[in-house]
Amino acid sequence: MSSSYSFLLAGRELDVFLSFSGKKALDMDFGYDLSRNGIKSFKSESWKEKSFKPIDRQTLEALTESKVAVVMTSDEEASSVGFLEELLVILEFQEKRSLTVIPIFLTKRPLDMEEVSHLFPERDRMWRTVIAKLENIAAQYSLSRNLAVIHGTHRIKQVADDVRLMFLSCASSDFKGLAGMDRHLKAFHELLALDSDKEVRTVGIWGCAGVGKTTLARYCYAEIFVKFHTHLFLENIQDIKLKLLENIEVEEDVTSSDHERNEITEARNKHRRVLLVADGVKDSEQGQWIKEYANWFAPGSRIILITQDKSVLEESGVNHVYEVGSLRYDEALQLFSRFAFRQPYPPPEFERLSVRAVQLAGFLPMAIRLFGSFLTGRGKEEWEATLLKLSAKQSKEAVEVWKIMEASEDEQIVEASSQR
Repeated sequence: MSSSYSFLLAGRELDVFLSFSGKKALDMDFGYDLSRNGIKSFKSESWKEKSFKPIDRQTLEALTESKVAVVMTSDEEASSVGFLEELLVILEFQEKRSLTVIPIFLTKRPLDMEEVSHLFPERDRMWRTVIAKLENIAAQYSLSRNLAVIHGTHRIKQVADDVRLMFLSCASSDFKGLAGMDRHLKAFHELLALDSDKEVRTVGIWGCAGVGKTTLARYCYAEIFVKFHTHLFLENIQDIKLKLLENIEVEEDVTSSDHERNEITEARNKHRRVLLVADGVKDSEQGQWIKEYANWFAPGSRIILITQDKSVLEESGVNHVYEVGSLRYDEALQLFSRFAFRQPYPPPEFERLSVRAVQLAGFLPMAIRLFGSFLTGRGKEEWEATLLKLSAKQSKEAVEVWKIMEASEDEQIVEASSQR
């Protein structure tokens, strides 16, 4: 599977960049807690570098991909040149508004710079300037300095939750401007009826694969999660009962019966307003169980079920249902142009081919992104050849079509090599 293919299907390859000043700061490694919530983190090891050298390519790529950088510092050990040089780059990304930086100071002073400044006096002024900037940023966040009792899994989890919320807030801006999203979101908000707190409302989203069901749910989730005491986004549900009970953080007693465990769960959740999104609901048994489980939540809670099969929602007793249909012609062409040409509309010489590509993609967002990403930077002859092959496989799903396109590329490479 190519890296570009993974990126398009799975969303961002990285979400949060974790930077540490040294071993002591590693005590605050909450990458695992982030991963449990579906947030992918990169754990930098630049702090190990004691000599002066440029930031490596992997670290730069991770910073480019991430939306948030969490910088953890401690003055209980000497700072390294590797960490300080990385910090310079992190603040450069922040100043370009492509990265949100969250400092976490584990001690009263951010860093011990005496030793490293003596070794590299020509960099001392630059490093102290960037640390001053970091302290200014820290003043914006209550979690940056309020770490008197930092050790222990509970505190680490609390900070991880704060970082997760900030990441979701930053990530929500990624969805703005997506073709058709405003139209879908307006209609979906009406079904959610967020102003009403008289009931626990379950709303269903359905549509064919690749039409944008999960994207709509993620955009909505990022906008409204702050209104709820508890919020969960569960993806690719296999065993919905275990997933829910684990994420609501019930303390499991292996000697308890299911009834007793449910009583504990009810007692813990009776007064919580919950936002729960369950993606990939495949049968009515799952849907009905979620609805019954949701009856324990406080009025005003919202449950969102996502499925490809409308009958699953009907048989689960979901009365509020939203269908995500294919994009309109203008929306589809705009989305394709963003991925193929990095501009709102195709150039005149590619307009006819772009329209054909959108038609072959079935006006489905995922297929359009795949096609646009594959064709970007290629000449008209390659476009013609690729679209001809796609036309013969028009009934295939987007993933299969992508494989066809990659196979076509491999064939071209082989042919070019044989002609040398």
